[in-house]
Amino acid sequence: MFLLFVLFVVSFAKHEQARLAFEQSHQAYKDMVISFEKRHIKQQPSSLSDQFQLRKDLLHYAKKLAQDGWSYEAIEKGYLDHLKPKQASYNFEQLYQSLQVIGSPAFHRMWERQPRAQHKLEAKRDLNLLLTYVKMPEELSGQSAETKQLLKQFSPSLSPTDAFWDQLSSLVQLYYDHLEHIPYQTFNRKLYQLRYVLSVQQIEWVRNNYGRAGKTDADALARYLATLDESDYSLNESARYHNKVASHLDTANQLQITYPDNLPQANYKVLVHFHSEFILSEAGHFLAALDPQQPSQNGLINGSSFNYANQNNDLHRLLDIEPIELFEPDFIETAMINLDSPFIVPDLEQQNDQQHPIFSRDGKSSKQLTKAAAKAFKKLLRHYQQAHQSFPSKTP
Repeated sequence: MFLLFVLFVVSFAKHEQARLAFEQSHQAYKDMVISFEKRHIKQQPSSLSDQFQLRKDLLHYAKKLAQDGWSYEAIEKGYLDHLKPKQASYNFEQLYQSLQVIGSPAFHRMWERQPRAQHKLEAKRDLNLLLTYVKMPEELSGQSAETKQLLKQFSPSLSPTDAFWDQLSSLVQLYYDHLEHIPYQTFNRKLYQLRYVLSVQQIEWVRNNYGRAGKTDADALARYLATLDESDYSLNESARYHNKVASHLDTANQLQITYPDNLPQANYKVLVHFHSEFILSEAGHFLAALDPQQPSQNGLINGSSFNYANQNNDLHRLLDIEPIELFEPDFIETAMINLDSPFIVPDLEQQNDQQHPIFSRDGKSSKQLTKAAAKAFKKLLRHYQQAHQSFPSKTP
């Protein structure tokens, strides 16, 4: 009997020591527990052991969220206030998992209560939180399975016009403020490559919400744009970077042109709030390097990416164009090299040359070909705009 008593005392002492160590390591979050208990005094568990477990869970998740990068207010008002009783405890893990889905109601509750970053360190805190929740790898592989897993981290309701995209872009701009060049760092590489994930997320959103069986991606995008104000999108931005062509001299010293997918066609650009970029082929397909539905060489070479800048200016070059040299995913670079015949961007002069041996076609310059493809899309858009104006309560 005495031995059992000794074992009980030793076990109790170890348990108490572990409890005190846990309490000490979570000291900074005790105020949140006190506040929670006051607000839920009628819902406190009846048993002492359940009360201890509730306190432990509260401290554990408060610390976990703080380590993720959430503020005190976001944790208290966006998480703890929305816990719901679940038998003897609360839905801690379920709510934690749901708020990790970017754009979900749980995420938005937290994000709206997160103080807007005022300096570089706060911007990095929020950006790192997003990269963590997206589960962004250090290097995109381009594999469809990986892309599908990344897309699961975004809410199906997160549209291209959601205010979140402006907020994300503002964070990136603040983080890189006053820089002339972005240095090579793993964080910078992940943040740059995230642009490809965001772009395909928005492509999939358009397909899922406006796509129709037997219709093209261009048709889905036109349906979507018809529901927006004309100030929300642009059809006039240059698509020069998205009309790359390769060439080489054959054994007879004759110039041979190689088009992506061996298909001569022009690609054009549509922007929504400048950040959301859609590149479409002449045939009406979305072009994206990570496209899980219609992967193509054209998508790899000339695909879209999210823009962190607000307009086509020096900041756009700093954030979205120049980093290509340091941070482009290896699988895209490999496709661009194309053995001994790399795909290249036409310069401004080549783009306008109607007789250029590489970039012109049938007596039309690359720019003219792109304008013609965009013109056909504008006609499609006008059709859906007219239908939307006639029946505004219905999706065209």
